[in-house]
Amino acid sequence: MTDKAEQQTGRASRLRQVPRPSRFAMILAALLAGLACGLFLGDDAGNLRVIGDVYVGLLQMTVLPYIVFSLIASIGRLSLTEGRRLALVSISVLAVLWSIGALTVFLMSFALPSRVMGAFFSTSLIEPPEAVDFIQLFVPSNPFHSLANNVAPAVVIFCMLFGVAMIRVKSKEALLGHFDVILETLIRVNGFVVAMSPIGIFAITATAAGTLSFEEFGRLQAYLLTFAFSVFLLTFLVLPMLIAACTPFTYRDILAVSKNALITVFVVQSLFVVIPMLAEGIRELMEKYRKEGHETSPSPDFVIPLAYPFPHLGKVLTLVFIPFAAWFYGAPMAFEDFPWILGTGLVLSFGKVVTTIPFLLDMQELPSDIFQLFLLSSVFAGGLSDLVGAMHLVTFTILTTSVITGLIRFNRMKLVALLVFTGLLTSAMIGTTRLVLTTDGSQAFGKEQVLDGMQLLQQEQPAKVLERALPNPVPLRPEQSRLSRIRERGVIRVGFQPDHLPFSFLNRGGDLVGLDVDLAHRLARDLGVDIEFVPFSVTTLPEQLAGDHFDVAMSGVPATTRRSAQMMLTDPYMDATFGLVVPDYLKQDFADLRTIRRRGPFNLGVLARSVFAEQISENFPTAKVSELESENQFFETPGREMDALLTSAEGGAAWTLIYPSYTVVNPFPRPLKVPLTYPFGGPDPRFENFLDNWIDLKRKNGTVDELYDHWILGRGVNARGPRWSILRDVLEWVE
Repeated sequence: MTDKAEQQTGRASRLRQVPRPSRFAMILAALLAGLACGLFLGDDAGNLRVIGDVYVGLLQMTVLPYIVFSLIASIGRLSLTEGRRLALVSISVLAVLWSIGALTVFLMSFALPSRVMGAFFSTSLIEPPEAVDFIQLFVPSNPFHSLANNVAPAVVIFCMLFGVAMIRVKSKEALLGHFDVILETLIRVNGFVVAMSPIGIFAITATAAGTLSFEEFGRLQAYLLTFAFSVFLLTFLVLPMLIAACTPFTYRDILAVSKNALITVFVVQSLFVVIPMLAEGIRELMEKYRKEGHETSPSPDFVIPLAYPFPHLGKVLTLVFIPFAAWFYGAPMAFEDFPWILGTGLVLSFGKVVTTIPFLLDMQELPSDIFQLFLLSSVFAGGLSDLVGAMHLVTFTILTTSVITGLIRFNRMKLVALLVFTGLLTSAMIGTTRLVLTTDGSQAFGKEQVLDGMQLLQQEQPAKVLERALPNPVPLRPEQSRLSRIRERGVIRVGFQPDHLPFSFLNRGGDLVGLDVDLAHRLARDLGVDIEFVPFSVTTLPEQLAGDHFDVAMSGVPATTRRSAQMMLTDPYMDATFGLVVPDYLKQDFADLRTIRRRGPFNLGVLARSVFAEQISENFPTAKVSELESENQFFETPGREMDALLTSAEGGAAWTLIYPSYTVVNPFPRPLKVPLTYPFGGPDPRFENFLDNWIDLKRKNGTVDELYDHWILGRGVNARGPRWSILRDVLEWVE
């Protein structure tokens, strides 16, 4: 052999000796590279989102097929005797473990600091949420429809029933053999997708790091802290102590047989690969404590694979993300929401969390965008999930086998100690988490100051805000139209209500702003004149119009039959919706008219001589009415003498931004709407025709919709410039 050939052979040999990086190392490298890429590119990293979406879609691809074949094969392979022997015990043990997980999720939701904040108006305030069809969700009346529409709960129930029925089928081995082949193929397909994990993780991390604000990254720590504490609590305390309290095994025994598997599963992030390690350790432990006269069957080699298709506690604990997401968006889950979310989430957990979490986010009516944060967190949380999942398998196998073999023995002292110690440690963890999240400023991101700092969308016309109302200094000449006077004088006088959120109000800087103020500036610009804003109240509006204090009132004035008889009104420019503003703690008491009437007499505030006052006798016959000159009186009245404020849901939502301890409810069975209009002095056909045509133009060219989105829905109020990036802000390679 030549020297050159020997050198090539030696080089090839050395290359073969170089160990390949582990999957964990590759994922970690992809995470760091994605983070660096996102920080370098900034918003431009959002172009990588499509790669992350493809990766997520491929992960979801094998979920339902795997559920179908794994559940049927695992259950159908049992004999009738084994099924009867194991069914009750297995179900009981799983029920106990799942209950522990669900209780942990519920308790750890209290670790999130209480956040009192309001919210902009949303159609969900006035329209009941779409009801979930639980019959279609859980009853597989058409399994093919459930499969085609990704209705995972119905698919799971169908497969369990199919597997149970197969237990009695004699010639089932051939079919089960085919199922095994299909499962092996699905595992291989999933392996191909898992091999792409570094690419997918890189794209997801880069997108999140480049487009999410630093504030959002800080808020993710709330989920990671609560999830990590939950995992620690169950893995190293509750589950091993539960085994020690119900079997002859000691806490040290349990950690001894599981420690290697726990380390491995956290690093490799694959629960499946440690099943043989767990089975071997449990088998040795069971032989050590085998009770005389009892067999140790069923073997751990059988019980662990039987439990594997069922949700483990790691998957159950990921449901902590749902109350976190609700807290993230300032809409904490109500107590009555937890049973539905936990129950549905448990059934969905038969599949992968990448399908469970989006479904539950939709069910809770939370924005799906936060799922990107979940994917980002899963790089770290995935190992923790498998960690508690491994301890779940250990606990299930030991308890199930111990019951059947007669090794089960309940130690009351240990059970009491477990409850007391767990309660104390859980309280300490919850308190610590709340303290950490409170003191580091994680909750200082509410919308309370947003409305107070809002500005007009476009450049203002020259304007003057009068402190008190006075008649127009230039009286109308006989037969003169207001439109002519406005153009001759170069000024239009617009009436406004000082505290009529979000239509007209003074912001933090003392500027008059609001939806109608924004429209007034556009009206003045279209006329080519300046503005004088004149204050008015609903009680003095008719007299001020008759006294020529202003040309037109632009301040969210509802049209009513009485007003149409007293003054001239333009065509409506938008609709407002009836709603109640109530303290947060009274939300359920005012949820619907039936509940309100059962409540009995209550104090109701309403703006005097408003359209809302006209609806009180019909809808709230037991109410004691307090008429207000300004809605601000409801919030600043000492002692909260009024229980509720009847107003528009749009305006009420704006008030809750300033007074976040209040909320808006819609008690009416169907939304009650009222048109908003602009009263003006008259009769003046020329001015009326001009205003009606101007309103029609602004509605059709999208101006009214644009202002509605900004002032009422709050879209764009947190609009930021380009995200900070090395490319833009350090190297200055792009503008």
